Amino acid sequence: MITFQKEPLFPFVDEALALFKEHYEEIAERTDVIELDPDLDRYQTLENAKILEVHTARDDGKLVGYSVWMVVNHLHYKKSVTASSDILYIHPDYRKGLLGYRFLKWTTEEIKKRLPQRILFHMKPFLDYGHLVERLGGHYFEKTYSIVLG
Repeated sequence: MITFQKEPLFPFVDEALALFKEHYEEIAERTDVIELDPDLDRYQTLENAKILEVHTARDDGKLVGYSVWMVVNHLHYKKSVTASSDILYIHPDYRKGLLGYRFLKWTTEEIKKRLPQRILFHMKPFLDYGHLVERLGGHYFEKTYSIVLG
């Protein structure tokens, strides 16, 4: 049975490292230059400051997806709380039917409890789930370009 829940960073990270690697291999840019090396101490500091929030999708206890959020007062708009999706992943074996949409909807509803004025999702053009975010009331907002040196 698939369940969604909020979890603390640890022990989630210990279990998630294998999925992080699969996620990285699927979406990372220039893996010859930029290696996967999450700053777990910094993530822990953010969780301790109530900025970081981790949501998971599990199949009979097995981790199959995650959504990690940063919720902060925006640097440009200090009175405005923004929830930014740091990473969102569903294992490819579970990207069928409505699971992805159900998890996206659940994680969005859960983060709304933090009362942000804005929720931001970042996605790769080759793995675009914008149509699902639009079903939740989102709209296309911004493009990002990358220049990798090295």
